[in-house]
Amino acid sequence: MWIKRDDLISVGAGGNKIRKLDYLVADALAQRADHLVTVGAEQSNHARCVAAVAAIEGLGCDLILGGRDDAPVVGNLFLDRLFDARVHLVGTDDWEELERTSDSVADELRAAGKRPYVMPIGGSTPTGALGFVAAYLELRAQLAEVGVEPSSIVHATSSGGTQAGLVVGAAGAGDALNIVGVGVAKTARHLEGEVIEIAHGCCDLLERHHDDLRISVLDGFRGPAYAEPTAGSTAALRLLARTEGIIVDPVYTAKALHAVIEAPPSVLGAGPIVFWHTGGLPAVFAPLQSAHLIA
Repeated sequence: MWIKRDDLISVGAGGNKIRKLDYLVADALAQRADHLVTVGAEQSNHARCVAAVAAIEGLGCDLILGGRDDAPVVGNLFLDRLFDARVHLVGTDDWEELERTSDSVADELRAAGKRPYVMPIGGSTPTGALGFVAAYLELRAQLAEVGVEPSSIVHATSSGGTQAGLVVGAAGAGDALNIVGVGVAKTARHLEGEVIEIAHGCCDLLERHHDDLRISVLDGFRGPAYAEPTAGSTAALRLLARTEGIIVDPVYTAKALHAVIEAPPSVLGAGPIVFWHTGGLPAVFAPLQSAHLIA
């Protein structure tokens, strides 16, 4: 297994969402926005990255999160506040309700004379996916340099933008590589349609056809709910930490790592496998997600 380490991206404690924000924030600035608004779970890595980039660009930032007002200010939530984002803890994990609250906050900002740029969960739009078209080409060059021909690229997926960009990048390069998104929030049936929609929009932005896209989403590793660890994800996190000194978060990246360990060769191929480490280190310090890690 080889690891593509987006956790080492230097901006805002790292993570793959920074790649999407390269393009999303460029679009926001082109539209003369002065405020970024997005949604996420209480320990959202995407929200933390948005807050960090907003601080760099001198933009206002509102984060609509699924936690409660009394949520402990630790992990990503601590960094959100350190980066000076205005945090709205809505007290629900209903994504539609979070999106409605996001729209209301944006309306309030407009009424106050601001120009908000609103991003959905994970920054998963065709524009955001462009970041992973570029990321695929970056990885392709690195693999060629070390002479590795992987059978699969495996990563965690919840909102579809990362996988959409990787798939478009591979298709554009003429590669028939198996790109496997491990579902950590939704079933494959729901997520595949979302990935295809984002990928088609990304192709439209690049003015290329989209009849050669291959979408593969793997079920069975989410556990009882999004943002809750499983026995398998906890064991996978411990294994990587105790053999390589590399940390994955307990509820997102660790579930994809569990799939790398447990999924059969009929799904991932005979290897080598590239595991795309999408980041999420701050969530290790959130007590609800890390209570069972030390054993």
